[in-house]
Amino acid sequence: MPIEEWDHLQVRSSLCNGCQKPFEDKEDYHTALSLTPEGYRRRDLCQACWGAAERGSAISYWQGTFQIPPPPKPETLKREDAESLLRKFIDSKDPGHANVRYILAIMLERKRTLRHRDTTEQEGQKVLIYEHARTGETFLVPDPRLRLDQLEAVQTEVSALLAPPPAPTPVEQALAAVEQEANAAAIAAAENQPPNDAEPPTPQAQG
Repeated sequence: MPIEEWDHLQVRSSLCNGCQKPFEDKEDYHTALSLTPEGYRRRDLCQACWGAAERGSAISYWQGTFQIPPPPKPETLKREDAESLLRKFIDSKDPGHANVRYILAIMLERKRTLRHRDTTEQEGQKVLIYEHARTGETFLVPDPRLRLDQLEAVQTEVSALLAPPPAPTPVEQALAAVEQEANAAAIAAAENQPPNDAEPPTPQAQG
């Protein structure tokens, strides 16, 4: 199966994939990563279910500590950050995103958002295995083998993606205000129109 078609984001299970017992907060667990015809397959197991059979069939395995995920934050409009960009590009089939994805993963590793768990090689390509420090998700990032003469261009591209959008010009602000006012007027006019099936007013008799 081509590496581009793998699922590069493997979500940590909230329960043991062996006995189906939910993980408790601060409980140690074991993760085994194996390669199947459909791509990578992750299994999270409690201490009691972890054994030699799981280790033998895995291409990579490690131990972690389960943390109950915090409640989701309310949706807010914000500029892209390194993590949101990596999530956007992690399963992209566009070969042009491979270099950006790799640099973003390195950045997040330096910030300790991602933990480098292992490095494996599949289909002649090196694959970096990361685990998210907070959520426990596994990120599989193929190494594009960047050359030194490519590095500066990729860093510039990443910086541009992370830069906040430019502030609107006075002309753009004025056009947006006009458009907003026109939309409000159109909505008000539509609300004041009588329904299509309304009966016409009865003519008054002439005295």
